[in-house]
Amino acid sequence: MEWLLILIALVFGLIVYLYLQNYYLDIDEYTVTIPKLHNNIKGKKIVQISDTHLKQRYNNGYIDQLLQKIKAQDPDIIVIVGDLVQASLPDLVDVPIRKLCEGLSAVAPTYMVTGNHDIQTPNFEDLTHVLNSSKVRLLLDEAEWVDFGEEEGGIVLMGLAERPKDEEIPKPILKYIELTAEMSRQPKILLAHRPERFKEYLDDKTKAPSLTLSGHTHAGQMRIPFIGGAIAPGQGLFPKYDYGIFSDEEDQSKRMIISRGIGNSSFPFRINNRPEIVVITLN
Repeated sequence: MEWLLILIALVFGLIVYLYLQNYYLDIDEYTVTIPKLHNNIKGKKIVQISDTHLKQRYNNGYIDQLLQKIKAQDPDIIVIVGDLVQASLPDLVDVPIRKLCEGLSAVAPTYMVTGNHDIQTPNFEDLTHVLNSSKVRLLLDEAEWVDFGEEEGGIVLMGLAERPKDEEIPKPILKYIELTAEMSRQPKILLAHRPERFKEYLDDKTKAPSLTLSGHTHAGQMRIPFIGGAIAPGQGLFPKYDYGIFSDEEDQSKRMIISRGIGNSSFPFRINNRPEIVVITLN
């Protein structure tokens, strides 16, 4: 009888642990110095989320919790760095895209780039329609000047479109993002779903971002103490870029922040790896 009680306690403890790992949102804050940033923009805040993997019968209470926590950060802009929806959904009925996106854009101007799951949905036109009507700006190989409501100063926000096949990736990778001569001289932030291409994002010196915001890894899905993430798509076992902030080895002023993400895709659990909202203060 005693062993049965111990077993029940262990199973109950495991259920509670997995629930907290899947749904207890972390907030991680970074202050990032960007060269040539106008004084008016210093102190502005960006909230970064990724990998929500929305699907049918998604937990609406969890979306409410996510929106409340983001609103509490008082961001100036919000960015979604891919995999808003789960791949290959039969349709977008009962997928709470509008609930999340309208909630985000009501908090602050919201921008998004596609991830590999987003472009695998057969309803991509429906997805873009919901984004547009929810006032979420989808940046597909595009750049936009963001002034944060200030008369002077701002940043160039670039968005890299996800490609279904590696052979479709342009060389250099930011080739199709067009910048004016003035934009080329201004501070730049890149939204790009895949962190393993960090070095490639810096190849074109006229477009190289000071800060890259990424996702995709789910922080290695399970995190091993003193080692890090276990496995990530595009990197395999013990990925170099799992989550957090990274600097380019050759130019320490070039940074990348990878979000651990919000939801799950194929593997339904997070282990030692809670979902994350990233808050970035520009300096």
